[in-house]
Amino acid sequence: LGSWTQINAGGRRSEERSEADECELEEALGADPNSICVISVNQRPINQRPILPVLISQAMAEQAGLQVGEEYLLVGQNADVPALIAGVWRPLNPADPFWFYQPRAFDEALLTSEGAFFGILAPQLARPVDTAVWYQIYDGERVRAADATRLLERVATAEIRVTALLDNTTLDASPATALAAYGRAARALTLNLTLFSLPLIGLILYFMIQVAGMVVQRSQAEIAVLRSRGMTRGQVVSLYLLEGGLLGVVGLAGGLALGRWLAAIMGRARSFLDPALLSGDGEPLLIVLSPTAWQYGLLGVGLAILALALPALAASGHTIVTFKWERARSLLAPVWQRYYLDIFLLAPPFYGWYQLRQQGTIALLGGGRDPFANPLLFLTPILFCFALALLFVRFFPWLMSGLAWLAQWLPGATPLLTLRQLARSAGQYTGPLLLLMLTVSLAIFSASMAVTLDNHLHDQVYYQVGADLNLAELGESVEEQETPGQPPSGAPEGPRWLFLPVSEHLEVPGVQAAARVGEFSGVTNIGGRQQNGRLLGVDRLELSQVAFFRADFADESLGGLMNRLAVNQTNLLVSRDFMNRNALQVGDPLRLTVGTSGEFSQIEFTVAGAVDLFPNHYPQDGPLFVGNLEYIFENLGGMFPYNVWLATDPAVPSEAIISGVRQRGLTVVTAVDARQRILQQQSRPERQGVFGLLSVGFLAAAVLTVLGFLVYAVVSFQRRFIELGMLRAVGLSVWQMAAFLAGEQAILILTGMGLGAGLGVWAGHIFIPFLQVGEGRAALTPPFIVQIAWERMGIIFGIFGVMFVTAVLVLIILLLRMRLFEAVKLGETA
Repeated sequence: LGSWTQINAGGRRSEERSEADECELEEALGADPNSICVISVNQRPINQRPILPVLISQAMAEQAGLQVGEEYLLVGQNADVPALIAGVWRPLNPADPFWFYQPRAFDEALLTSEGAFFGILAPQLARPVDTAVWYQIYDGERVRAADATRLLERVATAEIRVTALLDNTTLDASPATALAAYGRAARALTLNLTLFSLPLIGLILYFMIQVAGMVVQRSQAEIAVLRSRGMTRGQVVSLYLLEGGLLGVVGLAGGLALGRWLAAIMGRARSFLDPALLSGDGEPLLIVLSPTAWQYGLLGVGLAILALALPALAASGHTIVTFKWERARSLLAPVWQRYYLDIFLLAPPFYGWYQLRQQGTIALLGGGRDPFANPLLFLTPILFCFALALLFVRFFPWLMSGLAWLAQWLPGATPLLTLRQLARSAGQYTGPLLLLMLTVSLAIFSASMAVTLDNHLHDQVYYQVGADLNLAELGESVEEQETPGQPPSGAPEGPRWLFLPVSEHLEVPGVQAAARVGEFSGVTNIGGRQQNGRLLGVDRLELSQVAFFRADFADESLGGLMNRLAVNQTNLLVSRDFMNRNALQVGDPLRLTVGTSGEFSQIEFTVAGAVDLFPNHYPQDGPLFVGNLEYIFENLGGMFPYNVWLATDPAVPSEAIISGVRQRGLTVVTAVDARQRILQQQSRPERQGVFGLLSVGFLAAAVLTVLGFLVYAVVSFQRRFIELGMLRAVGLSVWQMAAFLAGEQAILILTGMGLGAGLGVWAGHIFIPFLQVGEGRAALTPPFIVQIAWERMGIIFGIFGVMFVTAVLVLIILLLRMRLFEAVKLGETA
């Protein structure tokens, strides 16, 4: 309709509603009370003649001076329609998803109900519908990552079909973009976590192979007897397949339940072995058993059955004669040692390390700039540990032989028996020893990497923010208080500002200390060459109480640097590289052209010290100068806006502090909370997934290693039953036998833990420095400081200490229950 014509102004009565009734709507207009607030409604019944009730926006009502209850004639090309302004509306929340178009798009539109449109307006128009919009709201709570591709295909199909039925149809608001991004992110995260879990998967597979091999080896003599008495190989393998299948069913049911719990605690991970994993803090994840989880579960069951069936198949090929012959051959070195595969395996990790030294960043190997999106960051160091662990296993018998040679000069037979047993039967200990070394090295490297990344995240954010809380504050301009064009008598030209004392911040609950930091441009002219830099003006007394400062930022502490500024108000701290480039020395004068808010002044300074880095400044910004803020204001002729760095109580939310500062009359333009930024980064799905996976993986590997050692101890005892019985028969006491077996366990565990810890620390020092990757000026500033997780190592050693004590107690119990007449007898035992 083309125009408005008022036909009855004020002919109907309109009533203003109270604040409580403000958002009630006429049902006939079909408005959503959760999104639209009708602020004025005509309550008088409509006359019997057809008149169109409409809602107008508050913007239209104010601009055109329209009132509720007025009647107008809507003049069009083919019809004139009388209309009644039934109400005025405004949006409750313009950002609400209800507004698929921005609310301002309806500022010049008339809204009416569907019934009124078809009953009054449509019959009078030749073409009643010019544009039709359909809008549907879907419940996305049940949408999973696996559904994204299927939903996108259905959206595309619906769009094609609608376009075929109705020309000029467009899809203006669609979840397709969000679904596509979600699908890509989910696939990338799934792929990365799968690659990150490869070391853990390898350890689990190795554990299954070792345990399955020990189980089959324990019954190998029985298998040989059965084969000699006519049982076929297929029947033997079928027995183990049936056993593995029954165990797999139980394991699948328990594994899925355990997997849900592990996924839930992974969602609370902030770092490696974070105490919050088991505390239940944080928002829980919605855990869904997807078809992919069942597929992985069935795959794990299949691999476990295969790990049990393959040794059974190999064992079923022997009769009593061939079994004895094969048992004699088992004294030979493993295949991978005989063909020097452990030596060749050293090439990939050392080549990777060489490439890192040449290229300077590990990200180039993975093509990514995010350490949590690049699996090669972790696979390369783990391969390094694995290769060196295999190499050490080759030398383990030689080491035991050397120690046995030394032990023969010691009194007592127990140490000599222990070392000779380890030297002569080293192949029997290869599996547990290698599993232990890999678990410990992986845990030490992961913990050191996590501690380094956590501390670097803290340093990176605090360096960028400067303190716990950084407030950009604006004072009151003197110019705004004067009549334009009439400055006060004697007032200097240019803007001047009034500020409340910075000590007002200390009255706000949660604020522990406050310091002003002003930022200015600083231009030097040395040797006829101008150089642009940044000048930071600071409160030297308060800054050391609030600012983040690390020991490698300068040769002195922050307090010492501030003392240099206290000697003379003209003193200035200067970037070290700037001093070296321009041959400046402490005590040299330096003139800066200082500018802020359009004001410039030349200020004389004296070089008082050098800094390498300073919070909130990056080398890309040019040279840095740090001076006394009051001296800078004095030379600029007045105060100018500055930032306030606050040291705050972690228990008080930053929102409460900011609100308290504003309530005291201080104008806060922007606020940056360092702790909140750290929490946001720690809550990234990539970071949570990686650290959660590494934590759960270490705990799983530790549990499997403990179980593996216990199984090994029991199976080894049963396999050497006759040998141990003979030692008891020749005169060794129970406690000598216990010392003999405990010595074996102690040497294996101490060797594995020591070598594993050494490999983990070495890998940390070599590879962690290359983890500092990223883009932007903040990516490499401040630099990495590699930190070894010595405290976390105590947890790791404690776990395996408990394992040793448990294994020794089990062996002592078995020794006490040993009956010599069963061990010392003629013939063979089953």
